[in-house]
Amino acid sequence: MAAHPKTLVDTKRRAGRQDDALLAYLLQAPMLLLVGAIVVLPLAEAVYLSFTASSFINPEPRFVGLENYVEILQDEVFWQVLRNSLVWTFFVVVFQFLVGLGTAILLNQPFHGRSVARALFILPWVTPGIIAALNWRMMYDPNIGIINGGLATLGFPNPQVPWLADTQLALPAVIFAAIWKGAPFSTVMYLAALQGVSSEIVEAAKIDGANAWQRLRHVVLPEIAPVVRVTVLLTTVWTFNYFDFIYVMTQGGPGFSSHIFPTYIYRLGFQQFRLGEASAYGVVSLLVLTAFTLLYVRELHRSRALS
Repeated sequence: MAAHPKTLVDTKRRAGRQDDALLAYLLQAPMLLLVGAIVVLPLAEAVYLSFTASSFINPEPRFVGLENYVEILQDEVFWQVLRNSLVWTFFVVVFQFLVGLGTAILLNQPFHGRSVARALFILPWVTPGIIAALNWRMMYDPNIGIINGGLATLGFPNPQVPWLADTQLALPAVIFAAIWKGAPFSTVMYLAALQGVSSEIVEAAKIDGANAWQRLRHVVLPEIAPVVRVTVLLTTVWTFNYFDFIYVMTQGGPGFSSHIFPTYIYRLGFQQFRLGEASAYGVVSLLVLTAFTLLYVRELHRSRALS
């Protein structure tokens, strides 16, 4: 008995879809293997080392279970590093958002020389991090730095402030420099999003009597919200994992006052050769960042559902 024509057509379609899916997997296989080699394998090794007492001096790992995690959780330095990391990430991300959005709104307005202003404002972002950090370290120098020189010009008596050598000032000083370095990225993202906001709906809100703040809050921000969410998530991940900028400026000092997870992990692993503890710090750092990302994504889904 001959098969029904429709059945034959459906069978061929399913076979075609399976072939397409197989081809897609084959095309993605090289990239998946590359990601596995670059990300998954080192991560798995770090997790393994976190359960061992291993070092460069004695590379033969000795399994110690949760001992490394117990030690770091009982160490006051860990809690200071965690606090520094959270403070560092919070203030850098928040002020990069505020400065980036404010500057994007300003650069979105028509004025003479706008193109030049846009090009100049992006310079901090494209400047290599190490070069920018060295410049800021010189500007913060208590004797020849331009910041103390500016304070002296303004009339402050003997303003030899040790910005990077004071335990209370080092982290805020680096945070300020990091905001300067990273805010242009947020500006570029928000400026691109503002270009897509229809001027008609902004004008309609203006005609309806909405002031500038109301137009920003109820019209502009909802329109650029998807870009804001992605930008905030990216800047959070990048800031939490920042290493070169803060290491060049303070190396985590004085003491442990400006150490964050990446700089302290480097200290443990490559200066003190305590690979097991360094790996445990790295795993905890990953868990903290993963927890934030999951909470952030959940809030995004919730806000989208409400809207």
